[in-house]
Amino acid sequence: MRNLMTDEEIIELYNKGDQELFKELIGRYTSSIFNFSAYLVGKYNAPDVTQETFIKTWKNLSDFDSEKASFKTWVFTIAKNTAIDFLKKKKSILFSEMSTDDDFDFSETVVDDNPLPDETLERLEDEEAIRSLLQELPPHFRTVLILHYQEDLTFSEIGRILDKPLNTVKSYHHRALLELRKMI
Repeated sequence: MRNLMTDEEIIELYNKGDQELFKELIGRYTSSIFNFSAYLVGKYNAPDVTQETFIKTWKNLSDFDSEKASFKTWVFTIAKNTAIDFLKKKKSILFSEMSTDDDFDFSETVVDDNPLPDETLERLEDEEAIRSLLQELPPHFRTVLILHYQEDLTFSEIGRILDKPLNTVKSYHHRALLELRKMI
């Protein structure tokens, strides 16, 4: 039954005292927040950022307002801000260095049901190429593409997460696609 509940219904029941329901929210968003964090701060720092994101979410859950944003948008905003805070603490490391992680294997985040060996090899090569191209984009372009295509967020939701106007997000998306086309 919990799987049929919306995030907002879970939060309402949580705020009324069902403390166990927070685990449901964590379960729903852990992999997405981890993947998003890995793109921003690197695979090895992503667990810390993910954990800190959920700690901040838990501490501020009573402040969540479904009238202002969906829970997904809200938690991704927290994740983005947590990643920024993490990067500020690590000032000696450039953002571009943090997000290029040669050991990060994008294929680890892809669910695959018994592919054939040649399909697996082709998929890994494609994902490696995509990951490499994304790493060459400026962080704000890369973030928009990840949130839109990997996390299925709308441009409005992305704008709220990044605290940017809708037209700016659309512009970032358009320019990111143009940059990708040039690279290919």
